[in-house]
Amino acid sequence: MYYFSVVGEELKFLNNSDIRLKVLVDLVDGPLKIRDINRKSLLSYSSISSNIHKLCDEGYVEKIHNSFQLTNLGLIYITLLMDLRDVISTITDNSDFWLDHDISSLTIDDLNKLSSLEGSELIRCNSMDIYKTHKEFKRLFKNSKQLKVIFPYLHPEYPKLIRRLVLKGISVDLIVSRNILDGFIRDIGNDVVKKGIYEGNFSIKYLNDDIKIALAISNEFITVGLFKLDGTYDQNRLLLSNRKKAISWGLTIFDSYDESALTLVLD
Repeated sequence: MYYFSVVGEELKFLNNSDIRLKVLVDLVDGPLKIRDINRKSLLSYSSISSNIHKLCDEGYVEKIHNSFQLTNLGLIYITLLMDLRDVISTITDNSDFWLDHDISSLTIDDLNKLSSLEGSELIRCNSMDIYKTHKEFKRLFKNSKQLKVIFPYLHPEYPKLIRRLVLKGISVDLIVSRNILDGFIRDIGNDVVKKGIYEGNFSIKYLNDDIKIALAISNEFITVGLFKLDGTYDQNRLLLSNRKKAISWGLTIFDSYDESALTLVLD
């Protein structure tokens, strides 16, 4: 409990003042004079002066000649606070997605970096368009130049999409669970699978355990799909982002699955 009280006091000092937070954010890019902070933040000189000296007293900021800069402590705290802000934004913007789904496929490290998905768009089916997520997924697939995909279930159209990409010479790395592997090979076409593997633009791996997440990652986007708490895959909601940090987050997850997956050996 002691540790939580210490954290609480630190957060209280910073969060209880928007001015202090603005000053810290302004200083992230480097040292500034008070007049520079005034121009960036439009805060009054007196407000900046009184709060920046409080930040100095607490060890978050230090004065170098006529400028102020973040100390290591200040840089660490403001980085963590900005990350926490992004995590909260990620969760609250799409709260039902995170609340109503099985997230057991995500490691603690994945959850710690959930701020990477800040600004993601939640694609939902609705009464006017019950195939909205499916159509968006197909559109993204068709326009991709490179793909890394984790499929936890066999949809009749997805092997066909992969088949077209492989035949066009697009690089596709696919991971599926063992129980749907044969279905994917059959629907992609054994000849196309062999051709893609031989030519080096297609790989297919499998896991013996069930997969509880759907991922599609290219250089331009990432989509995330999850299972509902009742154990069925939610085909009506898809999280989409085109931000580099989100794509990087997804690639880390893909790589962890890839390391555990078994490579398909064809006769």
